[in-house]
Amino acid sequence: MKRCLVAVDMQGFYRPSPGMVSQVNQLAQTMPTAATLMRHDESKVPLAKFGKPIPMDNGIVIATSNVFDKYGYAIPQGVVDWLRAQAPDEVIIAGGHTDGNVLSAGFDIFNAGFKPVIVPLLCYGNDWYMHTVTAKIWEQE
Repeated sequence: MKRCLVAVDMQGFYRPSPGMVSQVNQLAQTMPTAATLMRHDESKVPLAKFGKPIPMDNGIVIATSNVFDKYGYAIPQGVVDWLRAQAPDEVIIAGGHTDGNVLSAGFDIFNAGFKPVIVPLLCYGNDWYMHTVTAKIWEQE
């Protein structure tokens, strides 16, 4: 079975735990890996207008050369194109904000014709309850 890893918004600004970063990087050594990097462009996603924190740190913490800029929740088309070139049976999803960005990534990857597999232990969020509820959505699939 061929698998790929997509690490969603694993960047210093969001402060993922060092242990999680280490585990995701270990997994990234075993399969093709892409990462998204949350960028801010007020004309694309008005974070400031809605009083949301603007990511200032552009440093990705995952060891991959396949990094795709992301604005908002949606997975960039570049990630979908990269996955099509890889032709995986499953797409492992790890990363930040389980109840928003990771959930959206799962749906986007599913809608693109791939089987998403979210690994809750390799995801983080601001609220443990919402992290748990979101992880349960994917357990049902």
